[in-house]
Amino acid sequence: MKRAQKGFTLAELLAALAVGAILMLPLAELLHVGTEAARNARTAPELDAEARFAFGRIAARAAAATNAASAGAPADPAAWLAPLTYTVANQTLIETDTSAKPVRTSVIAANVTAFRMSVPEVVTGAQLLAIDLTLKNGDIEISRTRTVRTGSAP
Repeated sequence: MKRAQKGFTLAELLAALAVGAILMLPLAELLHVGTEAARNARTAPELDAEARFAFGRIAARAAAATNAASAGAPADPAAWLAPLTYTVANQTLIETDTSAKPVRTSVIAANVTAFRMSVPEVVTGAQLLAIDLTLKNGDIEISRTRTVRTGSAP
């Protein structure tokens, strides 16, 4: 007399496990793609916020420097920001204020790959300051440009 079978054989369990693993492979890839998309969606606004902060800081400092430098006529553009220098080191934008005692350095943006400040031609009236900033984190890169009228609030 044969006993009734209770449970599964080892071969049946291994076959079920193999089928389950094959079905899970596309789900793992889908999870990976979803995670990357979420990271990219979060990175771009963070870089944009960093750029806006840096622009605001530089514009405020330029406005303060030109207000102090000239009471009426526009001063020499090189003299506006003479006490302030901006450098990029290790993908970090650093502001150095030599007018403060002791000299003060501040990190105003991270993930910076390119930075440039220039003084475009004066059309009429106040001088302008053009700021170009490029930030990159992973595969996401943003480039922003802002032109600031100096001697006025940013």
